[in-house]
Amino acid sequence: MDPLTTEPLGDSEEEHVEDFDCSADVAGGTSSEHNSPKSSTQECSPYASTVEIADNVYRREEHYLGDNGDISVLSIAKPIRFPGRAAGFRLSDGHKKSVQMQFEGRRFKSAAKSYLKKEKQPDVTAELTRCKDEDSSYLEFSDFGLQCLPTGIFKDLPHVETLFLNGNKLTGLPAGQLTGLPNLRRLLLQQNVIVCAGLPPDLAKLTSLEVLDLRHNRLEGDLPSCIYGLRGLKQLILSYNKVGTLCDEIKNLQRLTILIVNRNSIRQSVPNTIGQLAFLTKLDLSYNHIQTLPASLGQCTQLTDLYLHYNQLTHLPESIGNLTSLNRLMLKYNRLVEIPESLAKCTRLDEFNVENNQLSTLPAHLLANMSSVRNVTFSRNFFSAFPPGNREQYTHVMSLNMDHNRITEVPPDVLSHLGQVTKLNLRDNEIADLHAGDLHHWDNLVELDLGSNHLFSLPDELGALKSLEMFRLSYNQLKRLPNTLGKLQRLRVLDLESNQLESLPSTLGELVNLQDLNVVCNHLTTFPTSIGNLRDLKIFKAGENDITELPPEIGNMSSLRDFYLNDNHNLNNIPAELSAPAHCHWRFCYDHLLFATSFAVATPTYGPLMPTIAIGITLALFGSFPAFVNPPPPPNQPVIVRPASNRPIYR
Repeated sequence: MDPLTTEPLGDSEEEHVEDFDCSADVAGGTSSEHNSPKSSTQECSPYASTVEIADNVYRREEHYLGDNGDISVLSIAKPIRFPGRAAGFRLSDGHKKSVQMQFEGRRFKSAAKSYLKKEKQPDVTAELTRCKDEDSSYLEFSDFGLQCLPTGIFKDLPHVETLFLNGNKLTGLPAGQLTGLPNLRRLLLQQNVIVCAGLPPDLAKLTSLEVLDLRHNRLEGDLPSCIYGLRGLKQLILSYNKVGTLCDEIKNLQRLTILIVNRNSIRQSVPNTIGQLAFLTKLDLSYNHIQTLPASLGQCTQLTDLYLHYNQLTHLPESIGNLTSLNRLMLKYNRLVEIPESLAKCTRLDEFNVENNQLSTLPAHLLANMSSVRNVTFSRNFFSAFPPGNREQYTHVMSLNMDHNRITEVPPDVLSHLGQVTKLNLRDNEIADLHAGDLHHWDNLVELDLGSNHLFSLPDELGALKSLEMFRLSYNQLKRLPNTLGKLQRLRVLDLESNQLESLPSTLGELVNLQDLNVVCNHLTTFPTSIGNLRDLKIFKAGENDITELPPEIGNMSSLRDFYLNDNHNLNNIPAELSAPAHCHWRFCYDHLLFATSFAVATPTYGPLMPTIAIGITLALFGSFPAFVNPPPPPNQPVIVRPASNRPIYR
């Protein structure tokens, strides 16, 4: 692997960091392993060691062989807190510096060197000397804490192709000094405080520059003209700034392949001249305030990735159908009222997401033409029916999300052609019935969400869903469940909250893989004795019911970790199988007609997975626990009720 190959750091769900490729043509070659994201957890290096410095506290040391043959050791003895945003690029394996912490046998994520507190103060002079002595192609000043650059720092460095200045406190670059880097190809300036005035005009003289990364800085308003003068630029990354406009001069960047301007302040539109970027393959304009797109965008026919989500678009240009190379088109969270018919020409799309717009219909047969689409999301729109078109348009779909709409039924011809679907989300609609005869076509279905609808019953054919693992039916009007529920042998999650169930079928005990059962807020008075067969059940929520007794077989649920029985006011006795102090970590909710308060009854905790049981009780309940000798607490005073034994107790 080339020692200067770089890759972008991973991102969090909250702050997106683009997975653009900066590894192209580094030191005369490319590396295919950087085309897909790497795991952020590093395996133990054969040159790594772990040194215990205190009880259960280890210092991880990793040894690295530098280009000059010296071995460097990097270590740390404190846990590392990972910030939400990525600080920049991490070096490839040859120059990577990372740390793993280990506590009680658990391996923590390794940290890129940009996150580590250096044991020695950065030495600019030493790095310059190294670069010149080795005739190195890179100069590494990342995370040096630099507020400005010394005069003449870039003098006579024609061999430098990559300059790392990320993670400092720079407000700009020194004017008149960049001429000493005539062959610079990659300039990484992310995570500084650079302003537009801090980019000197002679930046445009870096005629060999291909990658310019300015994300996470303080650029505002119009971009400085020197950026538009970088005619050899291939990748321009401007994320997390306050750029207000892109000027017509963007047309000067004729060789641009990647343009990332997400999370800025662009309003209204982008310039018409963007259509002259003939080699553009990825365009990210997400998280701005863009209202319209120019028709010239359809001239960027090499585009494979177009990110437009979280803007204020109401329409798309008809010319978008010319982008026939598109693989990804993100349109969620806009204000679209219609989709152009020409989009059906984009047959290579593998995902179609228009969540949270103002759509009520789609062009007929749109999905049928998108034969490569596997994931479809129509959530949070105004659909009252499934989009029109022939029934075969769903045969290739594997994930279909239509939650939070106004759908009243699932047409039979749709049901019968969802044979490939593994996830179906119809939550928060107005569906009152399922067509039973076609359920057997859903034999690949793994997740089904029908919560927040108007269902009164479920068909017996429900048992045909033999691959189902997650079944959500909360907030409906179900009064009973079919006995065929027991045939769903792979079911792991069953959510029945807020229905009108008065009993559960005895076949419930056949769901031997069930791990999470939620029957909160129903009209249940007890549970079937077969419930004791659910030995894998970990979470059992049964609060806000009318339960009067519990079957002793509940004590057989050996994996039970959390058991909620709050607000069952007629429950006066607990089976002895559950009242043993060694069995559970109890939590009670104390209710009375005259006052309301809460307190905790705790027993010894013997392991990290000790169950928690929350029970709604009345004063009479205390007679059921001979092991607990303390009287009930006064109102509004939380206490711990200790068992009679002298064993230690924990909250």
